[in-house]
Amino acid sequence: MTIILLLVISFAASFVATLAGSGGLIGMPSLYLIGLPIHQVIGSVKFPNMFSSFSSFYISFKKKQLKLKDDLQLIPFALFGGLCGGLLAKFIL
Repeated sequence: MTIILLLVISFAASFVATLAGSGGLIGMPSLYLIGLPIHQVIGSVKFPNMFSSFSSFYISFKKKQLKLKDDLQLIPFALFGGLCGGLLAKFIL
């Protein structure tokens, strides 16, 4: 039953995110209310966002809307920010 509930919640959150953005407003509280631990809730919302962001980057890069030189300069900042955010979450939770 929990699997079916998770599927319904994920489809609803994805539908809202596609239409208006911010599907996490449905997904995160719903997953937390079913009893999932908070770190799994955050991970389940952020994991698909990672693929969405990468696919948007790839499409923009493929259409030559981005320059490789500019993109390579941003990689260290992105990695540093991700590392700091992960460590901060680890210490808070």
